Amino acid sequence: MPRRHPLSPDATIADVLPDLQDGEAYLRAVLATMRMCQKHFGDAAVRIGVTAKGGPPSYRIDRPAPDGAEGRVLFGAYGGRSHDRFTQVNTAETRWSSRALGMAEMLALHDGFRRPKGGASE
Repeated sequence: MPRRHPLSPDATIADVLPDLQDGEAYLRAVLATMRMCQKHFGDAAVRIGVTAKGGPPSYRIDRPAPDGAEGRVLFGAYGGRSHDRFTQVNTAETRWSSRALGMAEMLALHDGFRRPKGGASE
């Protein structure tokens, strides 16, 4: 991967997607976890780790705060290559982006892979 420097503090998956070797597979894995969160909590948003070392970034899924409280809380954090769940220590030590993408934005990114290249349709 060409990216070896930290990302912008407000970077999102949309910003790193062009640099990923298999962006579609990465998006599918992130969306699968977001759907699990959405099923149980009604909403999901994803932020990425901005201490990039190249390759697919780690990510965290946030859900609405319980009992109607304002804001969001952690659903889970995951490694970008393996998509394995982080420990609490890994989650706390990772610097996360200040911007999140919701389910609609993530689905729009994924739909971009399904459209024919060049915009022509048969």
